[in-house]
Amino acid sequence: MKVVIIVLVLVVIGFAVAIGVAVYRATTPPAPPSAHGPPTDSNGNIDEDALADWKPPSMAAFMGSVSRPFAPKVFKQDVRVDVPAAAETGDDRSETKTVPSAKKDMRIARIRLLSGRGAVATYEVFGAPGKGETSPQAVCLCSQGTLLDEDQAEDCGDPWRKARASGDGKFLCRKKDDDVSAVVYHSGGTIKVTSMDDQAVSVSIR
Repeated sequence: MKVVIIVLVLVVIGFAVAIGVAVYRATTPPAPPSAHGPPTDSNGNIDEDALADWKPPSMAAFMGSVSRPFAPKVFKQDVRVDVPAAAETGDDRSETKTVPSAKKDMRIARIRLLSGRGAVATYEVFGAPGKGETSPQAVCLCSQGTLLDEDQAEDCGDPWRKARASGDGKFLCRKKDDDVSAVVYHSGGTIKVTSMDDQAVSVSIR
């Protein structure tokens, strides 16, 4: 009887994992080839000229994307972060939220853009990062169809920029760019939210 129960539990877990993967694939748009591997030409061969400037995507970005549906959240409820317009604060266009430490080795910060053209959220651990940890770790948020200038997207990383390059030094934001993830380690740290321009911006973190 115990064997039958164990088998049934394993079957249920297998179905749950399969459903989770299917939902994730269905709700996540495919990334261009440049976001996964080295740049290639029209024949599928590695582009040696473009390879000199290519950098692989960070492991933190990959883990944040894959683990988001299952990993524990940073906060129990959404925490709103409001960054005032530069006219109100001078040159300071950022606000910082402290993330407490936790027993879990890894958590996923779910960060959503609530208002404004765009923002950069930068997670940084307290002190020096541990082995295998990526810190600082920046993620960019903007609404679909928003066109960003070169200086507004300079902190977004090469894979993000190349996937959204629209020519003339501009970057076109894609679907779900307003809802992103960052890997947060057990030691906690801070998440600094910076407006991409001089306008006010608001995000939620959970």
